[in-house]
Amino acid sequence: MVLGGNSTAAEDRAATGATKNEGSTSDRNRREAALLVVVYQSGDAACPTEFLQYFVSILGVCLFGADAMRDVGLLLLILTIPNVADASECRAPDGQAGKAGQPGITGRAGRPGARGDTGDPGATSGTSDVPIKRGPAGDPGSPGKHGSKGHVGQTGPIGENGPYGPQGQKGHSGQGGGLRGKERPAFSAVISSMGRSSHGPIITFDRMITNEGLCFQRGTGKFLTCKAGWYYFTYNIATGGKLCIKIMKNNVEVAGFCDVAASVYSRSNYQINSGGVVLRLKKQDQVYLEMVPEYNNIYGSDEVNSVFSGFLLFPDQ
Repeated sequence: MVLGGNSTAAEDRAATGATKNEGSTSDRNRREAALLVVVYQSGDAACPTEFLQYFVSILGVCLFGADAMRDVGLLLLILTIPNVADASECRAPDGQAGKAGQPGITGRAGRPGARGDTGDPGATSGTSDVPIKRGPAGDPGSPGKHGSKGHVGQTGPIGENGPYGPQGQKGHSGQGGGLRGKERPAFSAVISSMGRSSHGPIITFDRMITNEGLCFQRGTGKFLTCKAGWYYFTYNIATGGKLCIKIMKNNVEVAGFCDVAASVYSRSNYQINSGGVVLRLKKQDQVYLEMVPEYNNIYGSDEVNSVFSGFLLFPDQ
């Protein structure tokens, strides 16, 4: 019994000590909870989530005891794991600025930029590239010498014909042009009677119809060329018998014409002996008509004339 009594007493002391220990533990937890409230209100808590878990644990121990809160704390730990996994990193209290770090290495050169707008040109002096202000304009200089004449350009293509213009008024008649006098010789000589003078075989004439330039000599029956060129000569000689005529140039026969069928005893019928030629003459050349001595029957009267004519066609160049 003594032993039993002692054991009971010992148990009572142990229980009393445990009660005191629990009481001291509860007091300490209350103080820590109060301290945590002060820290949370002052803003020194590092992480609100951790602070809340710790605060609830201390408060549960104070109210329900350590054994009961052990199970409650385990339950709270299980419930707060997802929130802790999803929560962002807790922000630490602001501290003092640290020292500046060392400068980094120089980066690579960037890409060339776009080309800028062209700037205004600057005036420069004659001996330096330093821009200077432009002075006032000077007086105009004297004209320079004429340059050499340029080459003639190629002829352009012929253009199309333009439309016809309106018809103009009729002009006044102009003066006659061409050659005159000895520059345009022409003649016509006539045998108008039988009383002509004889110069041998050369036929002479007693009257002039035309003698432009006075190149024909009526008394000798010869044409003396006044201007070189091309001439036409012709004759029409009336005859009542046989007649042969030769056209002569400088004593040389050019052409001859004969009529020997007429009767020398027939006075009522007359024949006309005709001939002509174109000659190229030089100045002072002579042209005339000549008869053949045996056939020289020439007739002339006021009604029946024998005519010898000649004129310049065109002069030599």
